[in-house]
Formats: sequence, C-alpha cells, structure tokens
Amino acid sequence: MEKIATNFNTEITYIREGQGIPVILIHGLDGNMASMFSLKDVLKHSFDVIIYDVRGHGKSTKTNAFQLDDHVDDLNTLMSKLEIPAAHIIGHDMGGVIAKHFSDEYESMVLSLTLIACDLVESVHGLNRLMVEHQDEIEGFDKHEALILLMPYMYKDSENAKKWLQHQFIYSRQSSEDSAIAARALMGFPVFEKNIEIKHTSIPTLIINGEHDPLVTQETVEKYRNAFSSVHVQSFSQSGHAPHIEEPQHFLEVLTSFIKSITTMQNIKLTE
Repeated sequence: MEKIATNFNTEITYIREGQGIPVILIHGLDGNMASMFSLKDVLKHSFDVIIYDVRGHGKSTKTNAFQLDDHVDDLNTLMSKLEIPAAHIIGHDMGGVIAKHFSDEYESMVLSLTLIACDLVESVHGLNRLMVEHQDEIEGFDKHEALILLMPYMYKDSENAKKWLQHQFIYSRQSSEDSAIAARALMGFPVFEKNIEIKHTSIPTLIINGEHDPLVTQETVEKYRNAFSSVHVQSFSQSGHAPHIEEPQHFLEVLTSFIKSITTMQNIKLTE
C-alpha cells in the first residue's frame, strides 16, 4: 500500500499488483478499495491492476469539500505518476461516474470503460429514495447500520454482500460527515433531469447491472445507453447492486471476454 500526492496536499492511497495491460478499479460511494480486493486478486494474474481509495474515502485524504472534477484530477495524477499512458477503467457505483467523467476529459487514456451498477442519471438519489421508502426500519440507525439493514432489498446474495461490506468497514469506516461531503461532490454530474445530456463517447463500454438492483434499473440504463456508440449491456439474473460480488465467476468471464475483444480489435487496427 502506497500513497501519491495530488493537489492541495491531498494524498491518494493505492495498491498496484500484477503485470500486463493496466486495469484500474474504482470503488463506490462510502466504500473503499477493500471492496475491490477480491477482484484485484483474480485479475492480477493477467493484468497490471491498480486499486485506490478515492479522495474522501478509505485511507486517502479527507477534506472539507471537493468536486467530481477533483476525482478526475486525482485519477489523472495517479496514472501520470505511475507512468500509465492508458488503461481499462472499471468503476462500481460512484466509481463508474468517476470513470465516465474521466473518459470525457482524457479519452486517449481510456482503453475501455466498465460500469458496474452505476447510475449516470440520478447519481446518489437512488439510495436516498430507498432509505426514505424504508425509513421506519432504519430510524435511529446511522448510515452504515442502515445499509446493513437494507441489504435484503439491495442485494440478491445478501450474505456475501454483508461479508463484503464488513471487510470494507474493517479496512476503514466512513464518518457521517465524510459521507455527506462525498455525496455532495457527485451532485454536479450532468443528468437528464436538468436537460443536460451525458456526453457521447466512442470508447468501448461494458455496462453490468443486477436484475434485483433497486438503485439502478434497466429503465435507468436505457436513459443513457445512447450516449455510448460502442456498448455492451449485461444484466445479471442473480445479482443486486454488486454483480462482481454476487456472481463473481460470471462477472469475471464477461469482463475478461470484453477486454480480450477490445485488445484483439486494437491489435488488428495496428496491423492495418
């Protein structure tokens, strides 16, 4: 585990393991890079894998305020300092929002995008709605405790999801204040409700969602899939909000097949 300095005395904690084509994994809101440990441990046998705590999370610097653009700048700095010219970028939940926004600014640095259970339309509002719907069940509990109580509604395999969440809590637990700051940073991402279309991209994109995810539905994905000119959408029948945890083998097969197809196409273009 190492750290790099970005802007305004902010440090980003990261782990880099493996060899091959770079793959960067970005965790979700209120999570940390421990959420990507299991995926990293599998992918490192074939790829150069980088996981990190985004600012305001985990063991990276927690500041009083930041914006989505700061996440983008942090990722750019991380890749530059690690001498990574381009990578396959995989983001879960908020991590997908960061990945998409980064690709809008630095298209040449992104070999492909994989968005897991990611809502580019309403960002954090899906979880807020779920908490309101079940407010009687979570009243009096803090956000972390509430998330545990809401697991049966958020995940198909709630037992594995609970262990996954507990591993993240052991690594680093997010305070209520830090959670609120991190959520506010996402509010500036363009959404259709504000009549600002999500920027179109030609970057090859894989979108993976769970059929039992109440936060990111198929209808949500349909609202923005036209923003991608080269997109593959996969719906996992036995997953909720964490397909990479609830159906890990299926997820790995889909992801590696996607990356291999991208690599093959890029090699063909180089020989033409």
